[in-house]
Amino acid sequence: MPQWSRLPSTVFAVVLLLSACGKDSDTGERRNVVDASRTTGSTEEVAGSAVADAYAAWVEALARHDAAAACALQAPEFTIELRYEAILVDRAELGDPCTGFEALLWEDPEFDSEVVDVAVTQETEEDAILDVQLASRDVTVRMVYHRARWRVFSIADRTEAGTDDGTEGGPDGEAGPARWVAAWCAVSPDQTRDEIVGLMGPPSGEYTVADGGEPQLWWARDQYDFRVYLDPVDGSVLELVGDYDALGADDRALLPCPELRN
Repeated sequence: MPQWSRLPSTVFAVVLLLSACGKDSDTGERRNVVDASRTTGSTEEVAGSAVADAYAAWVEALARHDAAAACALQAPEFTIELRYEAILVDRAELGDPCTGFEALLWEDPEFDSEVVDVAVTQETEEDAILDVQLASRDVTVRMVYHRARWRVFSIADRTEAGTDDGTEGGPDGEAGPARWVAAWCAVSPDQTRDEIVGLMGPPSGEYTVADGGEPQLWWARDQYDFRVYLDPVDGSVLELVGDYDALGADDRALLPCPELRN
């Protein structure tokens, strides 16, 4: 079953965002969008920021077991990862629609319905990061703006963050953001897939032709997103794409190479 440290983890059977306060995210200051004193057990809908409202709509849909509504509020990458989880437990096959396995989320035994606080910590035109405090754990939710709508891209459990330097110890032993940032500019389109994985560590996920998208490997967590696009015929490396927009100054200083290389 999905684990909180992986992409489509435990479901929040949520309470809604009740109030928005503070400064806009482009100031770099934390903006609370949930009044913790009113959240526990509540399902009252109150407007918050657009990105936080989209997250709230997703968790509401899961809470009422509305697979179609929840699927519509997920990024394709999220759904693909969940499909892989469903295949592993014989709940889906390649190509099955999202609605056929979305129940894995609300059936997760680590389900937590008590949302204590939600805050938007970063927001650009393309993506945003939410800090979500649940009764049992803290999670980071990445949202992306896709086809004119905010959608849930990933969920990471901050209570299992791994080693202090972030280089190892992520979900399933994968490499962490510190290693990705340090290695990214040493990666080259002239290298093989195996050579790149040797530098970056095991990828967070992979698309194949069977998934209906461009074949690629990706390393993604919170605001970090690095992708290697592959030739669908021979698997050679075609293009390297790093998303630098959401990164802080310290990370950007370690990335002198262009965001796009081919």
